[in-house]
Amino acid sequence: MPYCETCGTELNEGTSCPSCVSGEGRTNAPSLEGLIWTAKAPVISSRPVVTQLILVFVIACLIVLAFLFLLDIDAGLGAAPYILGIMVFFIVLGLIIAAAIQFFTKGGPTTEFAVTPEGIGYRAGKESKTINRATLAGTALGGSLSGAGGSMINISREMDFMAWDEVRSITVYPRERSLVFYRSMLIFPFALYCTPENFGQVKALAKKYAPDARYKEKGW
Repeated sequence: MPYCETCGTELNEGTSCPSCVSGEGRTNAPSLEGLIWTAKAPVISSRPVVTQLILVFVIACLIVLAFLFLLDIDAGLGAAPYILGIMVFFIVLGLIIAAAIQFFTKGGPTTEFAVTPEGIGYRAGKESKTINRATLAGTALGGSLSGAGGSMINISREMDFMAWDEVRSITVYPRERSLVFYRSMLIFPFALYCTPENFGQVKALAKKYAPDARYKEKGW
């Protein structure tokens, strides 16, 4: 189902937007500057989230390896296979936990999202904060430096903001009603999860405030 790029109203194929155009053809589009909403953020069923989860553990593992190599090259070489094995274990464990989180939260943790003239942002809800701290405690007690590092990265990103001039590309997933914003380095993509009512409006605002970003839609 297509959406009006001005106001986000759902349209039938080949029709103009009844909300934006009057009978005489004059534009009556409402002035929409920004949105703030709350939605479920899927975990295991979201490709950006799974990619970010894996990336977090890989970065944490590389940091630990780099630290060991700086202290002692031989110690780093000897510990590398074990650290890589631990990383794979925690990635698999993380995916299992992600699936459990989505199941028990009935679709994913509740998160607050925002689109403003300055940029996009999100703030984790109580569910996500509790999960992140429990994961940190568990990995720390289990003696996993890479797991604890990954959990600390997640905690540091419980609230985040991206200015429009940082946005280089936008990928839209209509089935998930989500938009993923990428910086030039493609590190830590920024995902907005929309409601059925505001999905079209969020897309319209993204095109309005980031007109030079590469834009594509996937997974109709």
